[in-house]
Amino acid sequence: MNLDLAILKVITSNKFLAQDFIYECGSNLFHSDYWAFADAVYKYIRSYKECPTERTLQEKYKNKQNLVSAFEKIWRKLDSISYNEQEFKFDVEKLKKRYAENKLLKLKEELNAEDLSLDKSFSVIKKTMDEVASVSRNKSYDRKTLKEAIPLFTEQYNAKVEARKNNKQIDDSVKTGYSFLDYATEGLRESELLLIAGESGSGKSTLLLNMAIQMWLQKNTLDNFNISEGHHGAYFSLEMPFMVVLSRILARLSQVQINKIKAAKLDSDEKERVKKALDFIKEYPYNFEVIDFPRNTTMESIESVYEEIKTRFKPKFVGIDYLQLMDYESNESMDDWLKLGKISEKMHEFARVQKTIVLSAVQLNRIKPTKDQEAKIGLHRIGRSALIMQNANIGIQINTREAEKNYPNLEYYIIKNRDGALGSGKMLKKMEYGLLEDDPFYEDGFDFQNDVGDLTNYMDDLYL
Repeated sequence: MNLDLAILKVITSNKFLAQDFIYECGSNLFHSDYWAFADAVYKYIRSYKECPTERTLQEKYKNKQNLVSAFEKIWRKLDSISYNEQEFKFDVEKLKKRYAENKLLKLKEELNAEDLSLDKSFSVIKKTMDEVASVSRNKSYDRKTLKEAIPLFTEQYNAKVEARKNNKQIDDSVKTGYSFLDYATEGLRESELLLIAGESGSGKSTLLLNMAIQMWLQKNTLDNFNISEGHHGAYFSLEMPFMVVLSRILARLSQVQINKIKAAKLDSDEKERVKKALDFIKEYPYNFEVIDFPRNTTMESIESVYEEIKTRFKPKFVGIDYLQLMDYESNESMDDWLKLGKISEKMHEFARVQKTIVLSAVQLNRIKPTKDQEAKIGLHRIGRSALIMQNANIGIQINTREAEKNYPNLEYYIIKNRDGALGSGKMLKKMEYGLLEDDPFYEDGFDFQNDVGDLTNYMDDLYL
């Protein structure tokens, strides 16, 4: 069956699928033989929120008889085909893939042109990648009436009840490996944005990288990666060069000091542990891709690279280190605080459209030293823009205490959690290995709900 005609059949007859299509796609996806007709249909649906009929298009384009004549032939073809609308979403993806492949073939031809300058080459590449990304994305919303949603809710609810009866676990969340955070959030889910806030040098980049590594590993270890399902991930580093990030990951996995790895000064035992980490990476079936990106990059550039990564594997999470190092493309001049808010908005939109988890970090505003926790902790501390955290589902703040480097633990607060509790927790510092370790007391099976009421006081008492 002709793919273009199959899609046109649906968007000229099913109002709801048609509206979803024009939100998510454009008429440029269609073959040149059908483009003019598809564009007319697209514009009609966008204007009237209804599917066009043959008569409405005839009257709308009555002054362009060549188009009317061409449209009549296409209508006859549409009338003659039978199509199963259950295959619509599958075929839309095929249409997108065809468009992307054609664009990349055209890009290859343009780059082979002898008179193409280097600057022009970069411009052509960026334009093509933006075009491919614009049609590869999925819609960032879902739409159902409450009546339509009842069967879906019932099915999911009953599946969870049945799984519990059989001692099975149905959980689409991704655990961060930090017990209090996982307890409060019940894990992170696709389309969520988590932001880690901290002062300069507080360890926010270290925490961000550790969280990404632990989401990649889940419960798997260097000794055994058949314990549980891991996850693919992508990590965009705007602050640290690629080899620095790699050194930190190897140090984190092998428990060998970062400086020794960077200086290549390892004893025989340390060499063996680093080799074990390298062997694990080779054999582990889940990918963790590090992308060394320049400062002042935009979410559009990140999304273009992400689209390319998706052709090889689908990242369950994306780390971006960090928000204030990014830029926002706009034709208008914009204050810094508004630009930062727009960047976080783009991050959240990216998470929703791509149905992935996004992790990033933000700077805190500096304040005078104080013991007043209300002054030190909270959304008011987020650097330069209150709009930043408005777009996050979960916000974590690292608390910088007086003489912080003398503390064996890192204290953090959940300052925003749309679907769960707030509170504080602590992690053990092993900064020479680039490691922030979960509290071992939680790892022993601590029951939050039954064993403690005031978690903050409990954690303070534990470390006194």
